[in-house]
Amino acid sequence: MLDGNRTEVPADQLGPLVAKYSNLFLEVRWKLPRHYDQLSPYAYLLGDPDAEELDTVELAHLSHDLQTKLFGAGVEDAVKLVLFEGDDEAIESFSSWSSEAVLDAMQDPSRLPPGGLLRRIARDGSLIEVPEHTENAATAEAFRFGPTIDTCQGVWFSAGQTFVGDVLSCTPITASTYYSLLDGPDHQPEDTETFDAACVTTALRFLVDFPVLQPLILPVSFSTLVRPSQRSAYSDLLLVLPEGYRHKLSVSVYDTPRGPSFFALKTIRQALDPHFGAIDLCTHDPDFQIQQLGTRAVSSVTLALPDAKPDVRLAAIRRFASHASHYRRRRIVAGITNIRFRAERELAIALKIPFLSGPGICRIQSEPVGGRQWEAEALPVLQLHPGAAMAAATAA
Repeated sequence: MLDGNRTEVPADQLGPLVAKYSNLFLEVRWKLPRHYDQLSPYAYLLGDPDAEELDTVELAHLSHDLQTKLFGAGVEDAVKLVLFEGDDEAIESFSSWSSEAVLDAMQDPSRLPPGGLLRRIARDGSLIEVPEHTENAATAEAFRFGPTIDTCQGVWFSAGQTFVGDVLSCTPITASTYYSLLDGPDHQPEDTETFDAACVTTALRFLVDFPVLQPLILPVSFSTLVRPSQRSAYSDLLLVLPEGYRHKLSVSVYDTPRGPSFFALKTIRQALDPHFGAIDLCTHDPDFQIQQLGTRAVSSVTLALPDAKPDVRLAAIRRFASHASHYRRRRIVAGITNIRFRAERELAIALKIPFLSGPGICRIQSEPVGGRQWEAEALPVLQLHPGAAMAAATAA
């Protein structure tokens, strides 16, 4: 980004000049096997196959060179470099943005393309998180729902015909429908940050009220974890969970984009590893870029089936299963959720997808299902104790 008001270069010539100097710099300094592609006069797609992260110290020199050539010596902060990370679709969208749109996103990162992460490259090459809205105390976030109903749904291991965990949920008693990570978009809350926080308190209640035989799986939005202030608030809230229970807690990062960046995954693991024994990435894309993940980068990747016609849903299962060899090679378990119908369940079992969940596997329950043997012919689990009421409403 450039401050065009601080240079005598005409506006119609500024873009070509920026591209000219940037290309010269990259040709000399960004040598093979590094690569770059010009997306616009002000945007470049950079890659370095030999490094886990881009050399931002080198890029900081580009900022200095541009500032000297365009604005002369003695001028500061007239050129700012920002680093945007995301999947191909997000990068394509971001590359066409104006400077004004980028500045708006730096103040309000919710404006960024889904799954994208934006940071500024400082003069020394360090990366600076963009300013964000700061929430109040993390615990206040968890109780914004008011009175709630705490529930869970089992995750079924197809090879062993056993429930190996429970995905938690928390629904305000005033909501028009129940909330669930596993039952499709109609049952996902609009306020994901508050939902994520409320599910932490649900986990605490379940640990106290029930003998937990298999991990409780907490949902948390990908966007919550890649935004610094929200990630910090969520991490603070996790401290309410009792110590020594990491082996009984897992986490599913929902709305994960098709190709999360290395930095985003590193940030997520650093935030979650101290508290959870396993990390799942839940995505809507059957062509999730598993090839970009290292061995055991996460425990599992789960495909959330789309709200679509039956043939489209079945095709998504087949497409996801076609990548099975890549999952096995990386020792990452594959799963499918939002399974609704018998045909979907049978196809997933036939294709040897290990972890299955959704209303066609297990409906909403008031206590954990994990640890129970359950034959495929007896699915779905409708209710563990017929006639029993759902979990009692709780008030903050």
